[in-house]
Amino acid sequence: MKQAHSLIPDSGDDRIHRITGVYSKPVKDHPITMKGSCCSLTGPLTNLPVRQNLSVAVQLAAQKGRGAAVMVVKIGALTEINHWQGYEVGDRVIRTVMGRIEASLQENDFVGRLGGGHFLVFLNHGRQPDRLDERVQMLLTAVSEPMHFGGGPLLINASAGVSLMPEDAGNADELLRNAELALRTARAGCARFFSRDLQAHLAGYAEVRSAMVGALEREEFFLVYQPQVCAASGRMFGVEALLRWQSPTLGLVPPDRFIPVAENVGLMPQLGAWVLASACRQASLWRARGTPLRVAVNISASQLEDPQFANQVRAILGEQALPPALLELEVTESMLVGDVAECQRALEAIRQAGVKLALDDFGTGYSNLAYLRHFTFDTLKIDRLFTNAITGDSSGDTLVRAIVAMGSELGQDIVAEGVETPEQAEALRKLGCSRLQGYYFSRPVPAAEISMIPDVQFTSARSGSFLG
Repeated sequence: MKQAHSLIPDSGDDRIHRITGVYSKPVKDHPITMKGSCCSLTGPLTNLPVRQNLSVAVQLAAQKGRGAAVMVVKIGALTEINHWQGYEVGDRVIRTVMGRIEASLQENDFVGRLGGGHFLVFLNHGRQPDRLDERVQMLLTAVSEPMHFGGGPLLINASAGVSLMPEDAGNADELLRNAELALRTARAGCARFFSRDLQAHLAGYAEVRSAMVGALEREEFFLVYQPQVCAASGRMFGVEALLRWQSPTLGLVPPDRFIPVAENVGLMPQLGAWVLASACRQASLWRARGTPLRVAVNISASQLEDPQFANQVRAILGEQALPPALLELEVTESMLVGDVAECQRALEAIRQAGVKLALDDFGTGYSNLAYLRHFTFDTLKIDRLFTNAITGDSSGDTLVRAIVAMGSELGQDIVAEGVETPEQAEALRKLGCSRLQGYYFSRPVPAAEISMIPDVQFTSARSGSFLG
């Protein structure tokens, strides 16, 4: 038996009356008819027929020619609050959120709980659609205010997806579905409005996710390698291993399209382990043929978080008889956000195995200098944004010079990525970069083509050239 509270119109007039009742059968057996000016669900702990109310509200708005918006609000912290503060505190959070949303509503609006930390809000914007953005943000701001009960202030992490009527859809189910799709890409504290481009993006995501099932077992993934050239000698120092995917249904899928999907579906631990083993196997083959090249491999956050990762690296090196110094593992700054002590432990375990560590995309992330203070790296990789700023912009030269000077003081090699012209190559060499990488030297190529790439001779900004 559950107690339900809902505001619905009396059948004889347009006034709103509170109906309180007890039911034991599914509410769907009792359809609600709405003719009033407002509907507000005030039983936040129950699962009332929110979709029925939405359907009627959409029909009424369509009959009166009014524009409206369907908004799905998500309280991202609710699960953690339930786990750490208890379900009683979680219930208070739900009641408080519902009250805050109700306080933001206007005539002909309503709110209902969809379940968990998700709330549906129906907003009539009438003839003022230009104020809808403002209303949505004000509602999110109100919901996100800290709550002061329990063991201390609770931070509420709210986001929202919004779908417009009639622009995005004209029926309740499609409006709700579109709002939920938009919510999937909304950042914390922000609202995301549905668009056809977003729909296409999410459809593409689903397509990639489906095609990825079993792709590793079917051996659809492969590696290519991009050379890193020694700035002093012009000879190839090492390579970076880059993952590619040739899908039988989607063709060659770009990494920026499939890697986020692999991360979201939990495939990165297995895929990362395959990449690491394959790259080490190839490096061992090059070494056996008299061409020892250091291979750089990007690792994922899930690998770094695995307490057994360093042991896995040792095992792979042993299986391939590869000296640890010929392996360099690259991490990004975003992977170091969080528990500093735990990240230090993980990175130190890798260094203890004799493997080199590189900080990738340096200069584009968060608090870079703090990372250099807390963590020890052998190599800093300057992002291509700095490389692109080299030609014709003295400020670009200044920034690179500062990074090189700092890296030298810390005993780190500096690798410049994205080198595309001889002018950039010569300038970066003169600024003190240790290694250079980019299309000027070679695109990423299969392992068999690495031996065909010539050395480079640096002479001047105008005459850098390849040696056969």
